[in-house]
Amino acid sequence: MKRMVFQYLTLISMLLLLCSWGEKGHFKINSSASQFFPAKLNNFRGWSEVLSAHGSDPDKRKSIDPTEGIKHYIDIDAYDDFNNAHKIVEGRDEAFGKYGIDFIKKNGTLPWVTDSTYHVLVKEFKAKEWSKVLLTAADLGHYVGDGHMPLHLTLNYDGQLTEQKGIHNRYESKMFGLYADSIIVKRSRLHKVRDVSRYVFDYMYINYQYKDSLLNADKFAYKKANQEYNGLYYQTLWQKTKGFTNKMIESSSKSLAELIRQAWIEAGRPKVPNEISF
Repeated sequence: MKRMVFQYLTLISMLLLLCSWGEKGHFKINSSASQFFPAKLNNFRGWSEVLSAHGSDPDKRKSIDPTEGIKHYIDIDAYDDFNNAHKIVEGRDEAFGKYGIDFIKKNGTLPWVTDSTYHVLVKEFKAKEWSKVLLTAADLGHYVGDGHMPLHLTLNYDGQLTEQKGIHNRYESKMFGLYADSIIVKRSRLHKVRDVSRYVFDYMYINYQYKDSLLNADKFAYKKANQEYNGLYYQTLWQKTKGFTNKMIESSSKSLAELIRQAWIEAGRPKVPNEISF
């Protein structure tokens, strides 16, 4: 019994350790999304505080909901289809039919959970359940952020396959925590999302490409810092990764804004109240 309890606590600790982007990252992503909304959607801009305050809710649920953990990643390079053709079967039913539910659960359900969370948001927009809309939008932002973090898209999620164990936490929590204020999100025009599932998989395929750059930056920084994870290591890691890190955070925020707006459009463009109370 003691062994089982220990193993359970170890698993929970690992899940918490691998929280995506850390609280600062998800705060940055969700809080920045509102700046992308045009003037005619000004009421959406007032959502920033709630979106950012609840951006880490899904991570917090991991400790009480055993089904939550697999929603935060997809080991996309576990799929032969991806390794051979750089994409997988994307439709939920088709994917579960081809790959099997056990295989998919083992390797994470992030893209399908992102898509299903979007559709929950559409239903809540239609029902004008505004407090639920805000919390679901915050959840959506979290899953979108996870899909823009390369270590949430690979079997080598913590560098354990390349003798770089701990890179997950070093990069997205410790380094990001030190340099979060240096991330600048620039506003740009929103685009229509024509196929949500396709849209989600597209940005995951793109962000997977940064995996090797991140791992190489970790190796370089570790060597430069005399094989220590000290201040020089984190300074060097930031210098080597800040370009694509900024790009991923900015893209995350914009993607969240585009999906929120698309859900609102799909719901029939209901009038959004000036203030929403809980």
